[in-house]
Amino acid sequence: MSARFLITSDLHQHPSKWHGLLQEADATRPDYILIVGDILPKYEGFGPQRAFFPRLRVMLENLRGGTEAQVLLFLSNDDAHYLEPLVDELDAAGLCVNMNQRVFRSGGLVFCGLNKVRDYPFGYKHYCVPDGDWVADPVQFCGQGVTFDAQGEAVEINDLRAYLLDKPGLPSLLEDLSSQLKRGEMARSVWMVHQPPAGLGMDLCGNGRAVGSPGLTRFIETHQPLLGCSGHIHESPHQPGGQWVARIGRTTWLQPGQVDRRLHDVTLDITDALDIVNVRHSIFGVARSNGCG
Repeated sequence: MSARFLITSDLHQHPSKWHGLLQEADATRPDYILIVGDILPKYEGFGPQRAFFPRLRVMLENLRGGTEAQVLLFLSNDDAHYLEPLVDELDAAGLCVNMNQRVFRSGGLVFCGLNKVRDYPFGYKHYCVPDGDWVADPVQFCGQGVTFDAQGEAVEINDLRAYLLDKPGLPSLLEDLSSQLKRGEMARSVWMVHQPPAGLGMDLCGNGRAVGSPGLTRFIETHQPLLGCSGHIHESPHQPGGQWVARIGRTTWLQPGQVDRRLHDVTLDITDALDIVNVRHSIFGVARSNGCG
């Protein structure tokens, strides 16, 4: 069951991040590469994201061919959801595992993926869901927001609160995945959740606002998975009080962050005894012994 991991997220910030990932994978030789959402370039809007897929295929081919690592990923809040079939094509070709609301078993470990987030001020709302009492962010930059149809045409949302309340919330989605695990599997489960938890210093925006999910934190406290990782709030590990690694009981949780041009990633090993060791961040270095970065 021992395995080496390379964990990152939010590679949409700049295409050079993907090339950094190739270099890091070549250097660390992981068994599993986890990319926790937001994988498509975003600065020219959603339209050009489709054109990125041939490049993505080549990079995944290089990752698989160079390391034989299993690549687990999903689209998330800044990725056009109508491109999901293209991710499924890459999955079918054996180049990655699409972890969108999925349980995947490999090497004695159980991987669980959830790409939804709590609502935020920004306009694209497909991935936004309620999180307990939190439904719609009181600040909105784009009216009631938009989603897209299957052809990629924008669809305006007339009543954001009603739109969000029509979806299952984060706690419900987490429990749905948990219900698919067999007895004893939670203790060897690895969770990929784009939304960071609350209260761990992994959810701090540049203005100091904390936007993590209390529902996810409660889930971790209750269920105690082996390992979890998030993304979404790029700058958080760099903020005062920010953390890239923390412990909740027996659970280790990570949020690598992603700023500037240099790749942010975390490498670690899981031993046969299910100990998590050799935890190292590409920017911040080795985790302190208390499990905090």
